[in-house]
Amino acid sequence: MQAIETNALFTDITAEESATVSGGTEVNFDLNKYLFVLGVGVVFGNPTLTPDEIQFGFEEAISLG
Repeated sequence: MQAIETNALFTDITAEESATVSGGTEVNFDLNKYLFVLGVGVVFGNPTLTPDEIQFGFEEAISLG
């Protein structure tokens, strides 16, 4: 029987290495804006939201930079 070699899937990296790997772009997600966009659809009589409406809310909540 052979020994199984284990390799770590994730390794710790510094913030500088992270910026280098990801291209240095910071992405922010505004949860309040996302919940507001989704909540407006429900408050104004739409008990369920379409995938397009949810996608719109997500895109509005994302900001780059």
